[in-house]
Amino acid sequence: MASQLKVNTLTGVTTAGSILVTSGSTTTNLQQGLCKSWGCNEQIGTISVLDSFNQASITDITTGQHSTTRTNNMSSVNWTVSFLNTADNLSNDYSMVHMGMRTGNGTLLDKSTSVVSGYAKNSSHSGIDLSNLGYQIFGDLA
Repeated sequence: MASQLKVNTLTGVTTAGSILVTSGSTTTNLQQGLCKSWGCNEQIGTISVLDSFNQASITDITTGQHSTTRTNNMSSVNWTVSFLNTADNLSNDYSMVHMGMRTGNGTLLDKSTSVVSGYAKNSSHSGIDLSNLGYQIFGDLA
């Protein structure tokens, strides 16, 4: 028989924000495994937020480069980010689009507790605006 538990808040006994999930001999900290911020943004034309979680704003810096600001900050700069992109401009070699935290000339972009900048470039290392530009951030919230 299946059971169902309905609650509005889960609180750890030892540490309020830490709940362990155990499966066999493996234990996972539920809070550590959650995505802390994500966004799906449009760069082509007027930059805009298509959907997001814990993203306060997005700023268009230049072609292919943008920054996003968190609603709730990370606790330190020791967090990770991954990007996903979809280029729909057929004049670009979108099979070679790279998304990362360095510009075409290798300059490191902003990574702080509240902001992450991203840069999309094509196979010629030129900035390229993308549709459906997505990112996910994992780490500890402040």
